[in-house]
Amino acid sequence: MTVRDMEYFARREREERAHAERSDDMTARRVHLEMADRYSARLRDIAVVATPCIPA
Repeated sequence: MTVRDMEYFARREREERAHAERSDDMTARRVHLEMADRYSARLRDIAVVATPCIPA
């Protein structure tokens, strides 16, 4: 993954959380939060892959 990928996932997470905050419909709010959580998980996955393994 590239830095652009990370920026994209971070931006989409923020956007989905903002959509959830503005939504009056509870179902739409839940879906936006689920999508935000998925983007957040992708960022965590990238961080794990990008973390170098340092030998002991």
